[in-house]
Amino acid sequence: SSGINAEWPLRPGVKAFNNKESKRMTCHKKYKIRKKVREHNKKLAKTLKNSVTKKRKIDGKVPNLAPFKEELLLEAIQQTQLKNDEKKLRKKTKLPIIVTNKKPDTPKVAAPKSVSAHITLSQCDILLWVIDIRNVNECLCTDFDKTIKEANKTIIFLLNKIDLVPSNIVKKWYGILSTRAPTFVMKSTEIILTECEQIVPALKQVLAKFGGAKPILAYLKNTYTEATKIGVIGTKTVGKSCVVSTLLKCCGRTKAKRSVDTKLNENLRLVTTPGLIEMERSGVLNVMDNLSQYMNYPSQVLVALSEHITKEAAMFHFTLPHYNHPDGLLDALAVRYNLYFEKLPDHAAVGRLILKLLRDAKLKFYVDETEEDTAQADIPADMMLDVKRFLYEGDALRITASDLNIVIVKKEKKKKGSDMDIDEEEEEEMGSEEEGEDDDGSNDDDEMS
Repeated sequence: SSGINAEWPLRPGVKAFNNKESKRMTCHKKYKIRKKVREHNKKLAKTLKNSVTKKRKIDGKVPNLAPFKEELLLEAIQQTQLKNDEKKLRKKTKLPIIVTNKKPDTPKVAAPKSVSAHITLSQCDILLWVIDIRNVNECLCTDFDKTIKEANKTIIFLLNKIDLVPSNIVKKWYGILSTRAPTFVMKSTEIILTECEQIVPALKQVLAKFGGAKPILAYLKNTYTEATKIGVIGTKTVGKSCVVSTLLKCCGRTKAKRSVDTKLNENLRLVTTPGLIEMERSGVLNVMDNLSQYMNYPSQVLVALSEHITKEAAMFHFTLPHYNHPDGLLDALAVRYNLYFEKLPDHAAVGRLILKLLRDAKLKFYVDETEEDTAQADIPADMMLDVKRFLYEGDALRITASDLNIVIVKKEKKKKGSDMDIDEEEEEEMGSEEEGEDDDGSNDDDEMS
C-alpha cells in the first residue's frame, strides 16, 4: 500500500503529531493580560495616594484669639535682635591668641630662581653645565669656560631635552663634548611633590617622566669620596631648575624639603639655586625666549630662518610642492595652510603659526653647523638603559646656523594731515602750469582781435 493506513496500530508511549498541544500564546490573550496588569497597578496607586495622610503645615504666626499675643511677639523680636547684636560683636572683636614661646619676627624673602654663575663658581667644587641639545653652540660660553679652568674646577656637561631631537644628533653631540669633559644625556622635568605623595603608588608614573639622573648620581658617588659641593649652571631656558628637581627626586628629596644646599650623600651636597651664565644670543633660542617681542615681527623672523633651511628639509617637514627657495617659502606656506588677507598670502599669519609651533615643541628642530657625515659616538649601556624610552629615530628640521640676521623694519606712523600737505616743488609746477594757461589765453585774445 502506498499511503499509511489510519487504523495502523501505534507503539505504546508514542503520541500522534496532531494531538500535540502548542505552547504559543495568542496575541489577543497576551495584550489582554497586559491591559489587566496596567489597570490593577493604577488602582493600587490610587488607593495608596488616598490612604496616606497629609501632614498639616504648621504656621509660625500667632493666632488672633491667643491670649497675650502682643507680649509674645515683642519677646520674639527682642530675641532676634539680641542674636544679631552678638554676631556683630563676634565679627568686630577677635579673641587674642596666647603664645607661650613667641618666635622673633623675620621678614619672609622669596628665594631667587637663579644667581650669577660666578657666585656658584666660588661656592662649588663641581659644576654641572646644562646645555639645550637643540642648539649647543648658543649655550656654550668660551669666556666662562676659561674662568672655570683658571679656578681649577671640574666641569660635567649635561645634554638636556634629548626627547626633542633625533637619536643620531644626541650621539653626535655626545661624541663631540665627551672629548672635552665627562658628558651625560638626560630628560629633566619640573614637578612639585609633597611629602605625602611619596607614599602614593601613582608616583611611579611621575618618575617615568624624566630619565638620565641615575647614571649622573652613580658617577658622582663613585668618583668623589671626599666632601664636595655640586652646583648647576647654564644659560637662560635650558632647564637648570628642572635638572635640580630631578636630581633631588632621584635621591628621595622633595621641593618642600629644599634649602640652600641639600644632602645627596654622606659626602655630596647639591646647591639648589642654579647659576645663570649671562651671554648675548642671536639664534632660535633667543627668539623663543623673547617670543612676545618677535610676535610683532613674525614674517621677518621667518625670512631669517628660511636662509638657513634647505629646500629639501622645508618641503619634507611642511609637505610643500616645488617653489623658489628661499624667497618663495612664505608664499608656499601661506598656500599650504590657507592663510590669505585680501586675496593675497598673509606672511604675518604664517610667521605667527610657525613661531607657535616652535613654542609648543610641535615643530621639532635642531641647529647643526657641522657636516652631516661627522662621526657618532656610542652612548654607554647604563646611560642608554635609563634614557632609551625618550629617544626617537625620526627626523627634525635642520637649521644650518646658530646666528640669525633678523632685520626688523619698524613702520613709521603717518601724522595727521600729511596727505593734505603739498611739497614746494609740486606748488612750483602747478604755478608754472597756471602761468602757461594765462599766456595761451592772452594769445587767443590777440588773434580774436
